[in-house]
Amino acid sequence: MQHQHVAEQIGVRRAAGRLTVPVLPAVASVVLGVINDPAAGTQALVRVISRDQSLAAHVLKYANAPLLRTGTVILSVDQAIARLGTRIVADVVFAACIGPRLFKAPLYNALIARIWEESLATALWSKEVAQAREQEMEASFLCGLLHQIGLPVVLQAVQEILGPAPQPALAREELDALLQSFGVIAGLDVASRWKLPEPIVETIAHLNEAGAAGNRSALVAGVSAARAFALAMLDESQPQAQTLSAMPQVQAAGLDHAAVEQLLTTLGAVREMLRPG
Repeated sequence: MQHQHVAEQIGVRRAAGRLTVPVLPAVASVVLGVINDPAAGTQALVRVISRDQSLAAHVLKYANAPLLRTGTVILSVDQAIARLGTRIVADVVFAACIGPRLFKAPLYNALIARIWEESLATALWSKEVAQAREQEMEASFLCGLLHQIGLPVVLQAVQEILGPAPQPALAREELDALLQSFGVIAGLDVASRWKLPEPIVETIAHLNEAGAAGNRSALVAGVSAARAFALAMLDESQPQAQTLSAMPQVQAAGLDHAAVEQLLTTLGAVREMLRPG
C-alpha cells in the first residue's frame, strides 16, 4: 500500500513539474556551455579550472592516468588540454562537479553512491568501447556518465514523500520497481532543465532499446555495452570475456569475443581511473 502511495505521488509531482531536480553547479554550467559550443574555445575552460585547485588536480590526475599516459608527464592544465583536447578535459571537469552530493536523500545515500559509481564506470568504459568500434568518442563519456541520472532524482522524491524515517521502510524490491517506473522520465526532466546535449537525451531515453535512438543508435548501443563492462568490473574480480561477449547488449554493439578480450586488457587501468583521490 505504501509503495502504491509513493508511486502515485511521484506521478503527480512529475505531471505538475514538481520533481526536485538539483540545480546544476555554476562551474558545471560553464563547462556545459563549452561542450555545447565547440567555438567557445579553451579560455573559458582554463579560467574555470584555474580558480579551483582541486579541479586542476583532478584534471592532471586524469591526464596522467595509465590508460592515457604516453610517456611525458603532464604538469599543467594547458598541457592537459593540448594533449587530450578541450572536449575531454571539459568532460572530466563536468564529472568532477556533479555526483551524489547533489541529491538530498540521506536514507538512500549508499544506493545513490552505487548508482554514481556505476555511472562513472560506464562513462570510462564508453570511451573504451567507442575507441574499439572506431567511432566518435566525444559524446560517449557524458552519455555514459548521465545515462541513469534520473534514478537519484526518484530516490530523493521517495525521501521527500516518506520523510526521514518511514515506518515501515520500503523494501529494496519496491524501490527497484519505482526506479524502473520513473527513472527514465525523471532523467529526461534533468536533461531538459540542465539543457543537456541531444546525444545524452537519446541515451537516457533509449538505453535499453538502442535501435529506437535513430541516428544515435550506434552511440547508445555502445553505452549499453559499456554499462555491461562497468557492472562486470564492479561485481567481479575478473570479468570473463566469454560471459560478456554472450550478452545481447555487447553483441548489439558489434563487439565479438576478440574485441571483448582486447577491451578487458584495459581493466586494471580503468579501475585505477575509477579509484577516488
